Amino acid sequence: MCRLLVASCWSGLLVADCRTDQFVVKLWDVVLVVIGIAEGNVPWYYNGWLGDSPAMLPLPMAALVSLTITFKLDKSLEYIHAVAGPALENCASGCPWPSMPIISSLWAQKVRRWHDFIVVSCSRSIFRQNQEAVAQLLRSCFTSFFGSLHLSASPLTSQNGVNGLLGSFISAPGHRPRVAPGFLYLRTCHTIQHVQHVNQVIVDLVADSSRELAVGWASTDSPCSSLKSTRASLAVAISRAREVATLGASLLCVTGGLQLVQELYQETIPTWLLSARTRERDKKHGQVNVVSRILEGYSIAYLLVLSGAFIWGVGAKPPSWAFSRRLQGVGVHMDFVVGVLEGNISLGCDPATWKAYVSCLVSLVVSFAPVWIREVKQETLRKLATGLRGWHECELALSLLERGGVAAMGSVVELVNVI
Repeated sequence: MCRLLVASCWSGLLVADCRTDQFVVKLWDVVLVVIGIAEGNVPWYYNGWLGDSPAMLPLPMAALVSLTITFKLDKSLEYIHAVAGPALENCASGCPWPSMPIISSLWAQKVRRWHDFIVVSCSRSIFRQNQEAVAQLLRSCFTSFFGSLHLSASPLTSQNGVNGLLGSFISAPGHRPRVAPGFLYLRTCHTIQHVQHVNQVIVDLVADSSRELAVGWASTDSPCSSLKSTRASLAVAISRAREVATLGASLLCVTGGLQLVQELYQETIPTWLLSARTRERDKKHGQVNVVSRILEGYSIAYLLVLSGAFIWGVGAKPPSWAFSRRLQGVGVHMDFVVGVLEGNISLGCDPATWKAYVSCLVSLVVSFAPVWIREVKQETLRKLATGLRGWHECELALSLLERGGVAAMGSVVELVNVI
């Protein structure tokens, strides 16, 4: 019986119609181009493969496809498809042999009414190992949510915002499948193999978007503008920078949760601050002024605090697993900040970015997560307050020490005497 099954798989499913596979791949291209991914970049491992040679499946996978595709589509057997479907997708996506076009085309022919669903679902395999495709998808998520970052543009309209990110309709039957980038990312993010890459991409996107906002503010502000209008436009830029950081934190947390947030505090943000920004990136955004540097540091601090708040919480009694990770993450990051303030670590970022980052970070923690401060070592708090006092941020330094609990009262008295 097994020999007959294997022979059937070899003769029936191992070789598929190449034209159908090419059609499915073209539909994948349509889906990806619609969400903003450059045509020709993906599908990356299918380029040059679909030629005149027959499309083939590895024998074990062909046997699995044969078993699942011959099931009668009955409601009593839906649980089998719920298990077999993800199994096929995982096997095909992780296989170095390009199998997904064949599997999706076979299933699309078997169940015509599931055609669009199968095409869109199988297109997720492209993002499993391709870091550049993941970066482009994340970039599309930011673009679809914010639209134009120019201050004269409406911040959230029906064409962007949640509708632009997640979509507001499903393609009608017979039309080419269309999917919103955020929806596709939510269906894809848990299958990304190199998930650590997402941290760096999101940090860069948040920083670049903030600098673009600042450059837009500088271009709209003219010498003839009144002080009131200048302040209003700057307030809009700051507000939109917070929205950028909020979207970045949301995408980061939904992708890797606890693991990515821990790496954000201990590795990604410190590395980003230590690395020199490239001149090519500055040229990309045109004029880079002091405001752009400040807004950049502000948005990165907001991203950091929001990500930690989403995963660890800001309450005094978090779950035991969250408490230990929060204690470690916040403590290590504050030690890094103090090391830079004392001159033991050399920065690569602009001094204005660094000062805005530290001031905003401490201000956010003091205002919204004071419990975190009591979990930091007293010596670290004292050194951090000293650094803030050196920047003439005496009120912020005093607020930081006041929230350090009874153990920090000695440092509070010392700071008051100095002031």
